[in-house]
Formats: sequence, C-alpha cells, structure tokens
Amino acid sequence: METLEIIFVISTFFLLILIHVPIAISLGLSLFLAFWSLELDTIEIAMDAYQALDSFPMLAIPMFVLAGVLMATGGVAQRILDLADEFIGHMPGGLAIVTVFACLLFGGLSGSAPATVAAVGSITIPAMIKQGYAPGFAAGVAACSGVIAIIIPPSNPMIIYSLTQFGTSVSTMFIAGIIPGIVFALSMAVPAYLVSKKHGWGGVREKGTWKTRLVALKRARWAIFTPVVILGGIYSGIFTPTESAAVACLYAFIIGVFVHKDLKFKEVYSVLSQAAIITIVAMFLIPFAVALGKLLTSQAVPELITTIMAESVSGKIGTMLVIIALLIFVGCFMDTLASIIILTPLLYPLVTEFGMNRYQFGIMLIMGLGLGFITPPLGGNLYVANQISRTSVQSVFIGSLPMLLGMFVALLLITFIPLISTIFL
Repeated sequence: METLEIIFVISTFFLLILIHVPIAISLGLSLFLAFWSLELDTIEIAMDAYQALDSFPMLAIPMFVLAGVLMATGGVAQRILDLADEFIGHMPGGLAIVTVFACLLFGGLSGSAPATVAAVGSITIPAMIKQGYAPGFAAGVAACSGVIAIIIPPSNPMIIYSLTQFGTSVSTMFIAGIIPGIVFALSMAVPAYLVSKKHGWGGVREKGTWKTRLVALKRARWAIFTPVVILGGIYSGIFTPTESAAVACLYAFIIGVFVHKDLKFKEVYSVLSQAAIITIVAMFLIPFAVALGKLLTSQAVPELITTIMAESVSGKIGTMLVIIALLIFVGCFMDTLASIIILTPLLYPLVTEFGMNRYQFGIMLIMGLGLGFITPPLGGNLYVANQISRTSVQSVFIGSLPMLLGMFVALLLITFIPLISTIFL
C-alpha cells in the first residue's frame, strides 16, 4: 500500500470519527475507500466480512452478553455489593473499594465493561454521592472498575483475541487473565483508598460482624457459584467455552426467575432487547475490522510498522513502552474488539522477538486497549458513569485519574513480569 494511500485512508477514518459518524460505519467506509483506491476486487470485503462471523466460538459473545444482562436484572449485582460491603464497607473509601471488588466479581459473569459499570455503578455511585464522595470521583471509580470485566474471565475481548491469533486457546486465555484481573483490581483499590482517606470519605458504617458476613455470603452464594459453573465446566472438559456461555445464560435465567425472584417473566423481553442491542453493535464492528486487518496484512503493513519501530527504538523496554503508548492511543478512538483484530497481526511479530508468548501479549493488548474505556473521545465507561452520576464527562475523567494511574502501573507490571499472566499456564 502506497504511503499516500495509507495517509488518505487513516485520515478519512479519523475524520469520520471526529464528525461523530458511528465507528462501525467509519471503519466500513474507510475500508471501501482503501479497496477502491488500490483497485482491488471489492467482493473480497464481502467475503471476509461474512467469514469473520461464520465461526462457532463467536456464538459465545452474544451468549455472555445475555448472561450479563440477566445477572444485572436478576439481583446478582446487588447481592455481590452487599457481600463486599459487609467485609470492607467500614474502611475509609469503603464504598469505592466495594465498587472495585464488586466489579471484579460481576465482571466474571458479564465479560462486558460498560455492562459492568451500569450494573454496579447504578447502585454504588448514588450511594457514594449520598455519603459525601465527590460525584466525579464516585463516577470515576465505577468507570475504571468496569474495565476489570474484560480482563477477568470470561471476557469477550479474550474470545476475539483467541479467534484472531490462530492457535490460541480460549480456555487458556481465561486462565491467563485471573491473576492480572486481581492485580488490576488492586491497582484501583489502593488509589481509591488513599484519595478517600485524604478527603475523609467513607468509613461511616459499622464493621460487619461474622454473623452478618455469613448472612451476606449465603445471599450471594448463587452469584459466587457462577464462575465455578462456567470455568469449572470448561476446564473439566464438560463443555467448551462457547457452550459454557449458553450454560451461563440458562443458569442466570434460573437464578433470576426462580431463586432470587427479582426477574419477572414480563421483563424477559426487555432483557433480550438490551442484550440484542449490545450484541449488534459488537457484531457490526467485527466483520469490517477483520477485513481491514487482512487488507493491511496483504499490503505488508505489519512488516512496515515493524521496520519503522525497529529503527526508531531499540531494546525491549523502549519497544514495549512504544507499543503501550500505541495501544492507549488507539483505545482512545477505536472499539476494543475492532482494535484487537487489527493490531494483533501488526504487533505480535514485534513482541515475539523479546520472548513474550501469545497469552502474555493478549493480556497486555487487552489491558492497554481497555484504558480507552476511560479516555475520551471514545470512553464508553465514562459516558455510562456520567449518565448515572448526572455530572459532566470532564468531571468523571478528572475523578478517574488516580485509578487510571494505578491501572497504568498494573499494565507495566504485566508487560515486564511474565509470571503474572503465565503462572497457571
């Protein structure tokens, strides 16, 4: 691909985003222009787009999305929050820390960052504001904490990465995300505690007794058991990761309707509609992203980028820092799923030169792009938290900065310490 054509296509893509054209349409139009300017057969884009969705593992994404919505509606989020509040709600910044760890637990059920912010934040953000937390900080904590959902298994971005990176096992990716997910949670809980302690926020409730904690644990037992069902079934060989998503849906439905009884039959249609909307947005992006990734690969763009980066920086530390900066920048403008498909074949050849395996790279890639959920102009989590807190997006972003710094530190640790993501492999 000629240099001028690369600049033209990329400029068109960012221009369309800046004028608020939906990212899927921006991607599709840019791709069409690329095929037209290169005088390639445009039937290829249709075939690539179709084949991108013609995949059995891809079925896991809508299923996990539906399971997450069912969990949020069926009272699971509230019970998880009550459990976390009993153990750490009495500390300075107690509700902020509760938000972080509730997202850690709920993220293991939904696999979606914005869905996790909506489910947990709709409960904790108003409660934090009522206790005197700054609205921007309360919303910022929830926005950052929601990112844990794409790191802790089951994770929709992990499924997409495994499909993009041929030979990568979805179940092994899930295992690789367990410790990084916990590290990510701690990287947010610590600054949330320090900021809250400095301003005197939280710590207004009495410390829970072991009796009240056991009661909360009993109420949340079905929610806590969900990851055991999903991951236990996968690793025992009872069902595949794709089949586990269907099991998760059935489990979430039974819990919500027949056990917790918070989900009414009349609400099922609304739940299915929410899940369908979220799924359609993701599925509309994936075909175009796959086609663009194949186009770039066919035009030797990965080799070009590798050569430029090799000439610009030297050594592992410099290269990794440049890659991290690129991931954060791309995450500001592009959807995570689309970015994974495009960037994986571009960057993986670079990191293998420094001994990074596909699973550590996958975690680094997803975490780096995940920061885009907090950074404008894309910032999906920011806008969800903004709607809940009824404050400005700028206020939410400023409030999220301490946690965002902690997330960046966690990303560096996972990038340069392989054991964090490979200890169980």
